[in-house]
Amino acid sequence: MYITGFNHARLLAYDDYVLTQEQVENYNQLVQRVQSGEPLAYIVGYKEFYSRQFKVTPATLIPRPETELLVEQVLAKTQRGAKVLDLGTGSGCIAITLKLERSDLGVTAVDKFADALAVAQQNAARMQAEIEFVCSDWYSSFEEQQFNIIVSNPPYIEVSDEHLTALSYEPQSALTDFGDGLSCIRNIVSLSRKHLLPDGWLMIEHGYDQGAAVREIFIKNGLNDVTTILDYAGLERITIGKNS
Repeated sequence: MYITGFNHARLLAYDDYVLTQEQVENYNQLVQRVQSGEPLAYIVGYKEFYSRQFKVTPATLIPRPETELLVEQVLAKTQRGAKVLDLGTGSGCIAITLKLERSDLGVTAVDKFADALAVAQQNAARMQAEIEFVCSDWYSSFEEQQFNIIVSNPPYIEVSDEHLTALSYEPQSALTDFGDGLSCIRNIVSLSRKHLLPDGWLMIEHGYDQGAAVREIFIKNGLNDVTTILDYAGLERITIGKNS
């Protein structure tokens, strides 16, 4: 599709189509870029998330399937007309998906990087999702504003983690806190009760080996009903807690 410009239906209808010389050259260049480690999502310019295509650029993290579970947890906990805050929105995949799945929700999406926020705004405009976008370092622009749900997929990879090398094309500030992998989570949790309405929920995605540490941070900061959700591989991936 990326090489020919055909959609799925046309590819099926013209299964004997022969690539032009220019298309062959473009294909070979694409293969070389993939072999060099460049993510395919950046090459083609989009990544599917929750059955929708989101524009991605090197300014944004590439959405992962595990994050769809975070969306599902929010949808399961939200009441009609709830106010949701998405911290570190990146491509906007969480915020936009929530709004498109539940048009009654009031969704605010935050990122401190203007270039990432611009991509999220483009995705929202293309999908006609009414989102309030705010350029802010976590809660810094919100003062006393409160929400029913605060959700985040923050940078949580420890700076010494060997997996970072394989992720060199993605924005490092969206992957790691350049420390122990927990500092952004600590910041988000420490101020969460100030910005959560009574009985509101905080939901955070984290590393597969960080569940115990994140639960401790939640409990230490006064959140209740703290639970960690397993991802599709059976690994601890999302921790939630209630402001009650």
